[in-house]
Amino acid sequence: MPALFLFIKRTLLAMLIFSLILLAFNWQNVTRLYTVITLFDKSLIVDNFSNITKAFHHQKITQTGVPFLFETNLKPLPDSFVYRDQVTDTEAFLTRRATTALLVIKNDKISYENYFLGTKKQDKRISWSMAKSFVSILFGMQVDAGKIDIEKSVEFYLPELAQSGYANVKVKHVLQMSSGVKWNEDYQDFYSDINKMGRVLAIGGSLDEMTSELVNESQPGQAFHYVSMDTHVIGMIIRKVTGKSLVELLQQDIWNNIGMQDDAFWLTDSQGAAFALGGLNVTTQDYARFGRLLLNNGQWNGQQIVSADWIKAATTAQADYLQPQQGKLGYGYQIWLPPEAEDGEFFCVGVYGQYIYVNQQHNVVIVKNSADIGFQDELNSKLETIAFFRAIVTSLFNCRLTLTTLI
Repeated sequence: MPALFLFIKRTLLAMLIFSLILLAFNWQNVTRLYTVITLFDKSLIVDNFSNITKAFHHQKITQTGVPFLFETNLKPLPDSFVYRDQVTDTEAFLTRRATTALLVIKNDKISYENYFLGTKKQDKRISWSMAKSFVSILFGMQVDAGKIDIEKSVEFYLPELAQSGYANVKVKHVLQMSSGVKWNEDYQDFYSDINKMGRVLAIGGSLDEMTSELVNESQPGQAFHYVSMDTHVIGMIIRKVTGKSLVELLQQDIWNNIGMQDDAFWLTDSQGAAFALGGLNVTTQDYARFGRLLLNNGQWNGQQIVSADWIKAATTAQADYLQPQQGKLGYGYQIWLPPEAEDGEFFCVGVYGQYIYVNQQHNVVIVKNSADIGFQDELNSKLETIAFFRAIVTSLFNCRLTLTTLI
């Protein structure tokens, strides 16, 4: 009997040692998985959004050359603004929406800049879905170069997706979030596709492989259905026609050319494929420089980075079901349109309150970063924030906007 107990003891000890060794070899994956699971915890979310590269695979985009510097012409924010016929206090709004940064620029001059909740100007803030708009610009460059025809099918460029939900789907419909692919974007549902994707990213899986496993549930080109993985498909097409990674192209075609002031990082999967749909980490001022590129129709100080035709197409709703209306957002090519948008008014947006708002008529760019758990009331959050941005345009710059109450 003592021999049996000794055997059991040694076996359990060996199993424990083996488990510890296994854990040690997979510690990074365990850390990433823990970060994914706790990413949006109220006590951690602000720090996580400024330091997410500590836990995930990522690649660096390096600042090069002489940065473009905004001049300064500081002005106060409006004390309040009107949303749904109710007066909303600006300071209370910024607090309630867990704002971490707010930057307002008109005529290349900073009118307002502030950082909140212990964050700093140099923090590289997670883009979430604002990255989709960066991908749209990289994609537009390939269209300009004649490498991509958006009327062709996805499998024309990506035969590896011929058996997936993207079979027989036009590239244009993928750009417009109208692919018809089945997808659950609910961040509150542990089993949703968007959260499954986060776990794939954490444990070293392949986003390309996950894409190939998606199925179709409706006719493409008939209705707007937000499928974040559509942007990954756009990224796959860019990689295929250029032979380069998205990180290489962002470095080569944007960071090297538009006077970015800081380095940036792009999260990747374990194979090095960029987390195209939401993984950029950029300073607030550099988000504004990207906004300036959009503001100026793809031109940067005399150099056409991406065609004005692409900017126009990307910021235009080209189907009835994509049109902005009262109380309803519109959609172009990975760029959003506010309700009843005036010409040249559009925005990039990421979950939990990340915004780049552009108003071409009044030469305004506004960047807002946040850690807003209340963003789950997604439409209301966006509409309220757009009302705030429009109030800034009106209040700070004494210019007239045709405003209709957002409901």
